[in-house]
Amino acid sequence: MKSVEEIEALIARAQEAGLNGLGILEPFPLEGIQAAYNGIGPEWAGANARDWVTAHLDLFAPAALIHDLRYTRSDGSVNMFNFANWEFLTNCRRLADRAYPWWSWRRYRARLVADALHDFVAGPGGWAAWREAYEKNLSRQGLRNRDDVSHTSC
Repeated sequence: MKSVEEIEALIARAQEAGLNGLGILEPFPLEGIQAAYNGIGPEWAGANARDWVTAHLDLFAPAALIHDLRYTRSDGSVNMFNFANWEFLTNCRRLADRAYPWWSWRRYRARLVADALHDFVAGPGGWAAWREAYEKNLSRQGLRNRDDVSHTSC
């Protein structure tokens, strides 16, 4: 788990880059963001593997922070799943474009990595994680299925 200071630094990087989806940070206290953020990689990969991947792909860590919070707020729908993953891709590309000048091959390599990360999170494993997060949200609220959600008040 990242320290509160590390989470604050990721938030500052996301704000500085003008990433999409910064509004999702607002309802969360820092400790909630800290609990939701698991770095880059799936939960099943384990903390050591995610720490290694995150260290090597640190450029994209602010985008992963927003993406993890989207998953924490999963509503189980295909539309929001696709939106969360599109937002992740556009944020990763924005970070790549800010990190390297247009003429650098590193920029385009970073964009290829962003595309590969998107393909991974938008695939079957990402969908399973999205649905699992949704089920956790329902159980936290004491609900059993989507029909129960539509009858709750906002």
